[in-house]
Amino acid sequence: MEKKVYVSLLLCILLLFYSLCTSLPPVSASSPADWPDGTFQGTWNKRKDNASGYLWGVLNQGRRTTSGSFTGGWNTSDGTENGTFHGVFYGLLLIGQWEETGIGKTIHISGILNLNETHFSARLFSPRAGVFDISGLHDASFLPALTGIYGVGVRTMHLIDTSRAENFTTNATDLREMMIQLWFPIKTGNDGTRVKYMDYLTFQWLKGRSPIPLITIRNNAYLFVRPHGRNHTTIAAGMFPVVVFSPGYDGVYQIYTSFIEDLVSHGFVVVSINHPYISGITVFPDGRTIGLADVPTDPVERSIFFNMSLRTIIQDTKFVVDTITELNTTDPEFFGHFDLLKVGMYGHSFGGANTVVCCYEDPRFRVGLTLDGVFYQHFIPGNITVPFLFMFAESRYTDDSTIAYLWNHTSDDTFKMSILGSTHYAFTDVGVLLSHLVPLIPPRLLLFGSIIPKRMVNITRTYITVFFQVYLKGEPVENLLHLSSVFDEVLFDYKWG
Repeated sequence: MEKKVYVSLLLCILLLFYSLCTSLPPVSASSPADWPDGTFQGTWNKRKDNASGYLWGVLNQGRRTTSGSFTGGWNTSDGTENGTFHGVFYGLLLIGQWEETGIGKTIHISGILNLNETHFSARLFSPRAGVFDISGLHDASFLPALTGIYGVGVRTMHLIDTSRAENFTTNATDLREMMIQLWFPIKTGNDGTRVKYMDYLTFQWLKGRSPIPLITIRNNAYLFVRPHGRNHTTIAAGMFPVVVFSPGYDGVYQIYTSFIEDLVSHGFVVVSINHPYISGITVFPDGRTIGLADVPTDPVERSIFFNMSLRTIIQDTKFVVDTITELNTTDPEFFGHFDLLKVGMYGHSFGGANTVVCCYEDPRFRVGLTLDGVFYQHFIPGNITVPFLFMFAESRYTDDSTIAYLWNHTSDDTFKMSILGSTHYAFTDVGVLLSHLVPLIPPRLLLFGSIIPKRMVNITRTYITVFFQVYLKGEPVENLLHLSSVFDEVLFDYKWG
């Protein structure tokens, strides 16, 4: 009896969704500007006449991985018929429209969807065509798909610099420690286990950084992001340039994943750093967490504090390069894979200040890039002598005096650019994540500018990758100059060294 009631209730729900499906708009009308969240491919079989074939397409996720929309194409096994389809899914329910090319016939479908991390299957019902079974593989992420030929492997490491005391504590025995993550090229495929975007504690910190409460975001929503990096994998054959990444003040490297993963997929090793007391939160393997140090209110003491903070993360970065150099000769997995004659650096905000000074002071850094960096001119009394790209938020491109100073204190190829509609915080993944997790709140209200977050991420990561390809891999500089014709939102200028 209970089973019959359940089946009747389920049929009523499907009929309700079917009625809504008659006015279902094309997915393309609201698709994101630059990339879908995922792709799928599989097979279909129609029970009524045993027809079968193949299907493929793209999907866009909603607030979680179990909801969203899809659009794609299909054909029969013998290739005599083909068409398109689109629809939406929410949990177990799927509804859509199935159309045949050249005939104009539309079939409304609804059914029960089974979805896990890699596979999908569904039994679909159509009043006109009967029962369909579909199944296949899918891959989706809130973050953009990789554009390079490699996959991404990761290793997280806890470092302790035994030569330095910790400046942010009063205990004389405390040593400077930090967390880093190595991101390295691997062969493509599904080897290893997919990494989490961040841990629970870091996600709770991130939620707390919003200018307005985000109480509707689930505490486990970081699991929906699904980045492309994988644990327990082996670095690909070859030698790869190394690029160090430093996050902004009160930031963490995890929120720049889209700018890191794609660079790695093009054959770079990236080493990202969380700097305790300066990064927003640093979570250690033993469960300890360190947040921001208290900032003095007295102007003089405040200035001393930030000078000390900058010097600390500069030393962190140089220590990380020392560590990578040692790994290149002692670690059985990474031995000989790091090309330490081709080391670059990039960073956001305070990490941009770190990048400029490291490139000015340390000859091991051959190239630098900043994402709306803040700068301390007295740390750079002379010229930066390596190629450099300065990215700025729109408001700073023409109104910030430090830009002119830096422009006049470089003696190699130098580029500066801005993205129309961008803001300081738009140079992160967070705008893209919020467009999924709180889609009804405009990005501008959350300080992410007027540009569509996906567009912002796509432009930023493209310039990062191409710039480092030019100056660490010898690609033609025209590849970088050409991007201005691809992205008309970009303001761009350059001078030759």
